[in-house]
Amino acid sequence: MLRVLQIENYALISSLNIQFDDGYTVITGETGAGKSIIMGALALILGNRADSSVLFDKSRKCIVEAEFDIVRLPIKTFFEENNLDYHDITIIRREITENGKSRAFINDTPVNLQTLKELTSKLIDIHSQHQNLLFQVADFRVQVLDQFAQIQKDLSEYQSYLSDFKRYDNDLETLLQKQKSQLEKKDFLEFVLNELTDAKLIENEQEEAEQKIDFLTHAETIKGNLFQSLQILSEQESSILDQLREVKSLCGVIAPYSAEIEQLSKRLESNYIEIKDIISDVSALENKAEFDPNELERLKERMDLIYSLQLKHHVNSVADLLEKKEAISHELCAFSDDEEKIVALKQQKSEAQLKAEAKAKYLSFQRKKIIPVLEKQVTNKIHLLGMTDGQFVVKISEIDALQKNGIDNVQFLFSANKGAAMSELDKVASGGEISRLMLAVKSTLSDKTVLPTVIFDEIDVGISGEIAGKVAHLMKEMSSSRQLLVITHLPQIAAHGKVHYQVYKEVVENKSYTKIKKLEKDERAVEIAKMMSGDKWSDAALLAAQELIAK
Repeated sequence: MLRVLQIENYALISSLNIQFDDGYTVITGETGAGKSIIMGALALILGNRADSSVLFDKSRKCIVEAEFDIVRLPIKTFFEENNLDYHDITIIRREITENGKSRAFINDTPVNLQTLKELTSKLIDIHSQHQNLLFQVADFRVQVLDQFAQIQKDLSEYQSYLSDFKRYDNDLETLLQKQKSQLEKKDFLEFVLNELTDAKLIENEQEEAEQKIDFLTHAETIKGNLFQSLQILSEQESSILDQLREVKSLCGVIAPYSAEIEQLSKRLESNYIEIKDIISDVSALENKAEFDPNELERLKERMDLIYSLQLKHHVNSVADLLEKKEAISHELCAFSDDEEKIVALKQQKSEAQLKAEAKAKYLSFQRKKIIPVLEKQVTNKIHLLGMTDGQFVVKISEIDALQKNGIDNVQFLFSANKGAAMSELDKVASGGEISRLMLAVKSTLSDKTVLPTVIFDEIDVGISGEIAGKVAHLMKEMSSSRQLLVITHLPQIAAHGKVHYQVYKEVVENKSYTKIKKLEKDERAVEIAKMMSGDKWSDAALLAAQELIAK
């Protein structure tokens, strides 16, 4: 139950403190007095977003604080699960700073808006005239059935199975995409590795091949020069070798006569042997220097292969290519085999899907089972609210895919007049009829919930006279088991209140302020008289107001 609402520096409110009782509390006031401002401040407690535009005084922060008596509510586990201090009187606070930043607190512990919304959804249900549009929202229609059938726990289990199914399906799709991508990459790497392997690369072969190509390309010149060198060295008359042999012989004869000549003779002998070796090498090279077009073509093709591989892999040597080959080989060895994971995920996905489908069918069965009871109770209530020929029908059909709320599509059909065809609410019901129908639905559901506080914010659009009294009577019944706060323009509804607050606007130094006060018995009669006949109320209006309160 909401005990206290304290508002500081919000819109036209400088400071406001409202004490609430249990049962039926009425809030009235002229249009523009600020009733919607109070509801806006309360909406901050419920987790609505806000910015610095709500500040009454831009130089200081806005604070909205609410005290709730939660001693009779089974929500201690919420505090445990969210690491929050539990108090029978729980204080929820929102702060909006001068720069528009927002903070939320539960019993002085900072929380995010999602946690705040989760808690306050267990404490307050606000219904405004705009919420009549909820009849057009598919999720709301399903929620009405689930709340009436008391299968929210089953729905939560279903949504858990559905979440598992979607997670497994997403993980499986991700893994299959990864596997596909890996296979494509693996195929490419295997192709590249095979290409490098088939090349049979040998370190340093590039340099050797380049030298061989250069040698074969100039083979004729090499052979000619070597032939001429051979002639000069040994095969011509007076060749270098013959002349050196003669010099060596002459010096050998006189070597015994001089140590220096003997040393020179030895050097000549050494050079003679060296020249003979050179002649042998030149002869061998000359014989080898044969032009081989086939070998030259083979070597050029080999070099073309090496160059193309270097260009493809952006390297400069065969050693780099061999290193690249080794790296690709290691990368291929590191590829994981996800087949077992894929099989496991398919199994998990299938199991979650089966669980979700089974629970969805159970939810559908439970919803269909309670439809006749819901139709009867809501129809009875709309009869009490003056629509004596009205009929309320729930139509449910199954859809193929698993949705957030199961496999059911729920429609609310309505007929206001006897013999008229049933049709969707927004096509056949007026604003006043929809307001009464929503009230009938809410009051029917009220016994199925543990919400301690329900707020009706000007839902009496299109209602007047005797019907307003019937609406007020139904609200009075609802307030017997919960706190009911009703913002209204209708005197019939205001007269039923146990406590009556008046919201008014006060101008001080050319500045407007929203105020609120609790009305005593006489003040209340005057307020209701004004609601009946305007500011210039008469004694007759006052008497009528007193009689209305007395009833």
